[in-house]
Amino acid sequence: MTDGDGEYIASLRRLPLTSPEHLLAGRALVVIAPHPDDESLGMGGLLASAQSMGTPVTVVFLTDGEGSHVGSPSFPPETLARWRRAEATDALFALGIPPTSARFLALGDARLDALCATTREAAMNALRACVPSPALVCVTARTDPHGDHRAASSIVNDIDWPEGVAVMEYPVWTWLADETGLPTQAATGYRVDITTALVAKRRAIAAHRSQHGGVITDAEQAFELEASFLAMFDHPTETLVWPTR
Repeated sequence: MTDGDGEYIASLRRLPLTSPEHLLAGRALVVIAPHPDDESLGMGGLLASAQSMGTPVTVVFLTDGEGSHVGSPSFPPETLARWRRAEATDALFALGIPPTSARFLALGDARLDALCATTREAAMNALRACVPSPALVCVTARTDPHGDHRAASSIVNDIDWPEGVAVMEYPVWTWLADETGLPTQAATGYRVDITTALVAKRRAIAAHRSQHGGVITDAEQAFELEASFLAMFDHPTETLVWPTR
């Protein structure tokens, strides 16, 4: 346990170490990201490793992340959506993944937890169509203190997946969560060794330029990934946990 860690975060750090080869075991990899950059932060190393192994890889972006800079005259939502899609494909390129492996559902940034029943069902059907069998599906963790991340977990776990499809969750904002909002039981899952893919992961994270500051300077409400937060992902392991009901 590092200084300041609560019990749940400490349990994440104690998860057994595995390799991408052992984790995937011949299955396709599908990573589901609420916004462009979540895939690079949480799963960039595994994505790069899977691609280099010849594993079929798909990355599904549920939203275009168009709500990150509210009130920018130079980057209104429709412009920012296009910009962030381009950043997403640049990030995948950094991981060795072609743009044809990306799917964009454009469900609306900051609105995933408020989808009407019809739209939610359509999203579930679209996700089901993106996933072959056998496959490992990775989605943001329900423990992330972010509405879109939790909604993404809920949507994915509500799908009636065929035999051969397993779902695991990757924490992004969980690392900063208040322990009082985290499970009381220890996490189960794996830490995945991404040592050989860490340089590619760094390049992918850097490709999301609009999220690092300096690109959009006229927003009323601007989001920026802080250096201390990014440092949490500059590590030779990535974390995957089994969903809990």
